[in-house]
Amino acid sequence: MSIPTDENRDLRTLVAVMRAKPGKEEELQAALESLIEPTKAEDGCHTYALHRGSEDPALFIFYENWTSDAHLDRHLAMPYLEEFASRIPELLDDSGLTLNRVDRVA
Repeated sequence: MSIPTDENRDLRTLVAVMRAKPGKEEELQAALESLIEPTKAEDGCHTYALHRGSEDPALFIFYENWTSDAHLDRHLAMPYLEEFASRIPELLDDSGLTLNRVDRVA
């Protein structure tokens, strides 16, 4: 099985990491799942995969691949992401949301 960066190392990869407040795990998962369909329809989206911690069910990670930083920046400005961002204080613990832009090296 290959991933998009096997063939195109120039894709912009984003790893978004967050942790739910205690008792908000299922609500956060539902909110994150609601972002998947519209995001996958965006121009430039190659991968938008949600993961949940096996040992820590409060941990959520999006693994994303985008054609370019410009495509990713447009995604981050989408109204449905802005609406989600407004819910961060309600759903996420004090560590908040960490967005990590990374480059594939191997």
